[in-house]
Amino acid sequence: MKSTNHILDIALEISDQAAELVRLSSQKIKSFKSKGEVSNLVTQTDIEVDKLIAGKIKESFPEHNVVSEELGSKNLSSEYTWYIDPIDGTNNFVHNYPSFAVSIGVYLRSKPIVGVVYDIPNNEKFFALKDGGSFSNDSKISVSNKDRFSEGLFVTGFIPYDENYIDKNLQVIKNINLNSHGVRRLGAASLDMCHVAKGIVEGFWEYNLQPWDTAAGNIIVTEAGGTVSNENGNQYNFDKCIVVSNNKVHKDFLKIINES
Repeated sequence: MKSTNHILDIALEISDQAAELVRLSSQKIKSFKSKGEVSNLVTQTDIEVDKLIAGKIKESFPEHNVVSEELGSKNLSSEYTWYIDPIDGTNNFVHNYPSFAVSIGVYLRSKPIVGVVYDIPNNEKFFALKDGGSFSNDSKISVSNKDRFSEGLFVTGFIPYDENYIDKNLQVIKNINLNSHGVRRLGAASLDMCHVAKGIVEGFWEYNLQPWDTAAGNIIVTEAGGTVSNENGNQYNFDKCIVVSNNKVHKDFLKIINES
């Protein structure tokens, strides 16, 4: 069995290389195409970064499974699975809106053990190791201590081409806005989760995300003292709804989401 520390070291190295490629590409005119829907974009950089990350994983851990947004799945029946989002927030990347990241999460037997999220515009690298805490660059981070939902700030996202989830989420947004300090939407789920872990927002929720959107953020939040569940309050396992909080407001958070 591979050392979890070694896996984290490799994931950090890969994230540095991937972030540099994205950073260089962000300075150029970006060509993109839609993946079926007008707002579901993919750039050549997404594909190049995905290939880079998958190739580096293969060099170090040739027996590991890899699930990536652009290249699909490579199942080698390993106990280890890497979930890759080469650019979380591609639409932001295309428009030079400063909220996009490289996200790499590693699971062992369906449990998160390593997570790295590199916020490229802000040069902030979030990472976590099972039972080792969560960090932003060289500083340990933890969720906020606020225990009043009414004093919290929350973040969400939604798939713009999915009308059913948009309508559902707009009602949740309305009710949270009426009962808190407000809701923000930045467009990169991995960073939203890291902001909960860092303690600058109290909660995040979203519907219909993919495993590569949440795999890294999951362990970064939990190692920072937060809670990650589905909308029923059960352990999150890539369900249709993810609910993330500082733990202290989680019960009230779930109540508002479900009553909406």
